[in-house]
Amino acid sequence: MSDGESNATEVLDSVTNSTRVDILRALADAHSDSPTDPWLAYSDLQETVGIRDNGNFNYHLDQLGRLVVKGSPGYRLSRIGMSVVSAIASGIFDTERTWGPVDAHGHCSRCDDPLQLRYEDGILWLTCGTDEHSVPLSIPPSLLESHPEGNEEELVERIAFLENRWGSLTRRGICSECQGYVEGRVETIPEEPERYHYHGHCRRCGFHHGIPVGMFLASHPAVTSFYYDRGVDVLTAPFWTLEFCAPGRETVLSTDPLRLGVDVNLEDETLSLTLDRNGTVVSTAIAGSAAEKPRNC
Repeated sequence: MSDGESNATEVLDSVTNSTRVDILRALADAHSDSPTDPWLAYSDLQETVGIRDNGNFNYHLDQLGRLVVKGSPGYRLSRIGMSVVSAIASGIFDTERTWGPVDAHGHCSRCDDPLQLRYEDGILWLTCGTDEHSVPLSIPPSLLESHPEGNEEELVERIAFLENRWGSLTRRGICSECQGYVEGRVETIPEEPERYHYHGHCRRCGFHHGIPVGMFLASHPAVTSFYYDRGVDVLTAPFWTLEFCAPGRETVLSTDPLRLGVDVNLEDETLSLTLDRNGTVVSTAIAGSAAEKPRNC
């Protein structure tokens, strides 16, 4: 076991007890109430947690190790401790948590039925009701449950932004799960060899990223500026409502070397992008009422 894995095991072991989690939450509340003075005196911390026995309380404090910092004013969260509290608060460890369903914009790209968002089994599903058509989204419960009540429009925009951020990170070789380095390239989909996607692999955490070609390009500067110049923030637009993001919308321009074309249509204008095997956009062109000259990237 590497030192990093050993340290991670110690951190995870330290929060397997509810009393220790309560200590971390109390210190997190103190930080929230007074970020410039986040310290809690020993007696105040003990009273907040509700453990009267000093020996028992001291034992759990000691078990938290580097998740807390001890000083003359008392105790506060360390940066590692804050990260642990944030992960717990996100709800990703609550395997029983459910949410929804709520109606989503657009229709299923495979059967054209209306879509809903539903959280269960640790995944937010974009679904038309047919399991084989459902799309998993990497969205934590904290986003779903903390949005303003009754404002589903804003919630969907935030979900779209996080999903577009995932595509942007992958395009830049960053794993959205652990921020490790992602190696990737454009490949055919094993189940549908006539279609392509960008496949990235993070060897640090082992996560595989598979993104439709259009969605992979949604955060590219050429695409964002094309939409922005026409009054649309594409980064908050649900990708499942954007035609160019649907699987299979790419066109094979050549196979040796591989060149794929993606057309982004908005009103009466079209942005055409060409990308290579590495997922690099090698040229762009705009056609329509305000057409620009083709541009080599």
